[in-house]
Amino acid sequence: MYVKSLKLKNYRNYKSGFLEFQQGKNIIIGENAQGKTNLLEAVEVLSTGKAARAADDKELVLWGENSASLDLLFENKGYEESLSFEWLLKEPARPGMSGRCQKSIKVNGVKQESIKSLLGRLITVSFSSNDMKILRDGPKYRRDWLDSMAMRLKPSFHDTVSNYNRSLLQRNKLLKTLSEKARLTVQDQDELYVWDKQLAKFGTLIIKRRLQLLSELLPIAERFQSALSRESEKLEIDYAFRAREETSEQSQDDIAEEGENSDSTLRSLDEIKAMEDLELAKMLLKLMKERRWLELRRKQSLVGPHRDNLIFKLNGAAADHFASQGQQRSIVLALKLAELKRVENEIGESPVLLLDDVLSELDEKRAALLLSCVSDKMQTIMSTTHLTAIEESWLDKARIMSVQQGRTSLHLNQV
Repeated sequence: MYVKSLKLKNYRNYKSGFLEFQQGKNIIIGENAQGKTNLLEAVEVLSTGKAARAADDKELVLWGENSASLDLLFENKGYEESLSFEWLLKEPARPGMSGRCQKSIKVNGVKQESIKSLLGRLITVSFSSNDMKILRDGPKYRRDWLDSMAMRLKPSFHDTVSNYNRSLLQRNKLLKTLSEKARLTVQDQDELYVWDKQLAKFGTLIIKRRLQLLSELLPIAERFQSALSRESEKLEIDYAFRAREETSEQSQDDIAEEGENSDSTLRSLDEIKAMEDLELAKMLLKLMKERRWLELRRKQSLVGPHRDNLIFKLNGAAADHFASQGQQRSIVLALKLAELKRVENEIGESPVLLLDDVLSELDEKRAALLLSCVSDKMQTIMSTTHLTAIEESWLDKARIMSVQQGRTSLHLNQV
């Protein structure tokens, strides 16, 4: 599996652009803020259907333009396929006002109904400095990382997540309506219970899939972590129900009222994985019932996989609080390398590897481990500001392209 070419029009800072890639190593060189990351993002968008760095699709359209498009050719098991994405601003953005964006997806020239049609076709694994958010930032980054991987491996998981999100939206709307009442009627409680069951049903499927994937990733990540620490560090992962971010959104009184010894405590992966689906669904329903009054007060659902968290531990201590910066980098690298190996094992071939200026973030030892995991059969698209950080063997075999102010060209030594 490898990308053959990428065409951009009005995408991010690119008025137009066209790149051809080779099967092996590809390096994109340029100063900061020239558009290197945008090129790797474009490949990832056509793989996953979304841009992780964009809060809204409107951000992908070059300022002052009404539309943007990406067209990509790739080869998979000897067959050439095409993927296309187009964004159209129905109401162009103006100073102080945001526009409305409509998107269109095509696979091999045929228009598709949803991004699900992209999943499982062009498989990518990306490494970037943003990956540190998996460890350092809020639970959402950890959930999104895991769920995105699950969708790439099993596109049908996209439907499960969509069904859950729709149920969550409807349940939250109902909570807002019921919160205005002084007392709930039997009919109100019955209606809420219908959505409780939907949330528990799809929530159980999401949690089970996450746990399955984590149990497959952990042994691989443990080996990488052990290698990076010369066998002095052991990586562990716990699953926490109903993650509680102690922000202004939730007061200390709320936390105390919910109970410190409730089912929100950490569970080992093996413990939850051993639970039957029905048992896990009943536990979620129980948690919803226990927190019903608090959900009504806050007008939102407080139980379910949208609130859960992953807790990474190093030698038994929480890594986000007690690990050094170097140890944290090692953990994230171990997790991403485990992702790479897991995806490779699942699809039976090498995915496209996207390395967004990561070598500058890693010391020599970590960089060497990363590059040692890249086989000659794996297509790699790497961005960097300087070629000096890359081993000469890579430079000898790589196709090198330059980027300057949203314009691409072959590197001088390859013209």
